[in-house]
Amino acid sequence: MANSLGYYVPEFYANEALIQLEKALGMANTIYMGYDEERRVYGRGEKINIKKPSSFTAEDAPGSAQDLDTGQVQISLDYWKEVRFALTDKELALSEKNIIEQHIRPAAYALADFIDSSLCDLYKEVPWLYDLNATPGSVVTDITGPRKVLFDNAVPMKDPAMMHYMVDGEMEANLLGLSAFAQWQGAGAEGVRTQVSGALGQRYGFNFFANQNVKTHTGGTCADATGAIDNVAGYAKGVSTIHIDGVTDGGDWNIGDTFVIAGNTQRYAVTADVTFTGGEGDVSFTPPLAAAVSDGDVVTGTIVASSTQNLAYHKNAFAMAFGQLPFELPNELGARVVSVTDPVTNLSIRSRLYYDGDNSKVVVVLDVLFGIKTLDGNLAVRPYKD
Repeated sequence: MANSLGYYVPEFYANEALIQLEKALGMANTIYMGYDEERRVYGRGEKINIKKPSSFTAEDAPGSAQDLDTGQVQISLDYWKEVRFALTDKELALSEKNIIEQHIRPAAYALADFIDSSLCDLYKEVPWLYDLNATPGSVVTDITGPRKVLFDNAVPMKDPAMMHYMVDGEMEANLLGLSAFAQWQGAGAEGVRTQVSGALGQRYGFNFFANQNVKTHTGGTCADATGAIDNVAGYAKGVSTIHIDGVTDGGDWNIGDTFVIAGNTQRYAVTADVTFTGGEGDVSFTPPLAAAVSDGDVVTGTIVASSTQNLAYHKNAFAMAFGQLPFELPNELGARVVSVTDPVTNLSIRSRLYYDGDNSKVVVVLDVLFGIKTLDGNLAVRPYKD
């Protein structure tokens, strides 16, 4: 009689893992999730085209109907991550509940944790900063200040469901002590619920959530981070690399450091480490120049030695897309493989199942293929503490 794997079938693993993955995701649940309309399979490094979020322009009436084809943005599927484990004969006899608790949930959590950590790294492409109080989250201005930065940048803030504020453990602890969050006299019934659940909830137009993957930024070392554009012709709007001089000789700017150019209201984030040999160097940045600049325009860098990078942002600041991994060919070669995608969240995960005859074990592999991208760094701000 053929052996029965019971609940250990790829369809079971894939669908249960998808459920657990969605539950465990942190920042990914708060950003724009794109998808490939063709639903074809992909490999690591391939590009996936997703639709951009919609945007419209008010016109004089009577106007013409605006096209709903919002254009596309390309995301490189650079991340292919898996969790692999082997099951003994004894483990094959576990119940469905034990399978989920002992294997699927931890495997999905490991994948979700990597995804979340990767998304938190996108802070480096956000040019806007807000210097928090010395005890971050202990005063309301640590909320209203970043909100003002977003407001001044014309971020659409009318729909609170689109606005999020991600904080680290220290800031969460201090926010929980604020009357605006966890006391009846400041927050009413919501404050009582926060005391019971520990969830910060929605305040001041933001959906707050604490994240253990909040990053710490290490800035460059530069005694004098102020220089000037060094190019006779200047630079046109849309350029994303400029040459500057006058900075401290040997000084460094790291990825994620920021700067402003005199006469230009846009702030920029450095996208490649640079060392200023002789006080000069090429600086690559995002977003591209919002306006033309001239030779000699003053460039002032903001270099923070070491700082926690919380994030306040609109949902459309960042995007993520999953690619469906191949499953037909492996099935033909003897493995049992299935790939499933949630039509609502667009999350996709693959499950592979094969027998390791040398060790008398069933090997299970759960893997995901995904890419991430900053759509518009101006829709976010980095409330930081140095």
